[in-house]
Amino acid sequence: MSSTEAPAVAAEEDEPEELLPPRLTPRDLRRPSWVAAHVGILVLAVAFALLGRWQWDVGHRVAPLTASELTAWRTPEPVDSVITSDNGLNGTQVGQAVEATGTYDSARQLLVPGRVLNGSTGYYVLAPLVTSSGEAVLVNRGFLSTAGGAEPAIPAAPKGRITVTGWAAEPESTTGEVNANGIVQSQTTGTVSAANEIEFISPAELVNQWPYRLADGYVTATDPASLSGGLRLIAAPLPPHGTSWDLLNICYAFQWWLFIGILGCWYVIYLRRELRPQPARDPGDEDWDDDEDDEA
Repeated sequence: MSSTEAPAVAAEEDEPEELLPPRLTPRDLRRPSWVAAHVGILVLAVAFALLGRWQWDVGHRVAPLTASELTAWRTPEPVDSVITSDNGLNGTQVGQAVEATGTYDSARQLLVPGRVLNGSTGYYVLAPLVTSSGEAVLVNRGFLSTAGGAEPAIPAAPKGRITVTGWAAEPESTTGEVNANGIVQSQTTGTVSAANEIEFISPAELVNQWPYRLADGYVTATDPASLSGGLRLIAAPLPPHGTSWDLLNICYAFQWWLFIGILGCWYVIYLRRELRPQPARDPGDEDWDDDEDDEA
């Protein structure tokens, strides 16, 4: 090969590939036919999502509570058998009906601000129920609505020795951490603005304010005596329900949701390809020859 031929070869190699205009432009995608296509893809994705949710609901069934389970849940048990001094309250027993006998220390009542009940904002009223020398049960007597913008007066607790009935509740974490039962105890609360207010319902914090030993749990009262003075009842949660899983239906649910990802990826890849400039076909290309033969 002569030296004069080398530059010509280099020039041919450096020559940029010829590109044809893209099949689609961004303006095309705003035409009615393409808008209809966009809407159709979106409707299809929503349909896949709903079909997946339907299969999930079919595969995950919650067993209804039996009459005996509800009766046992609503029959008060001694508070020290549910909220123990050593282990506190088991998370599966939150809402279990309990009862405790003692005397309210009305002088040490506290308010918990920023609580909401049935759309109303107000306070929880806390009081120690003294059960024996140096020991007490923390009781949430009920909900007290806000009177205007000022702090309401705390209703006096019943006098004398009484039996308080209510439901067992877990203490709130002051840090929002997960407790020993795996439940996040974060709680939206109000700002403390007075000495007789406390931000969270936490026996661990109250032992520093009250001269009593407290178990790691508390009782939300439901008896009329504790709710006296205009306090409103805080309803107990239902016990944990049994559940069953159908693996086939759960797999169908994930299959429908996978279709959403596949559909979205295919549509995006297709549009990107159609919006890119197309390489010009080489007349010597086999596919190009086939196209020419078809046209002939």
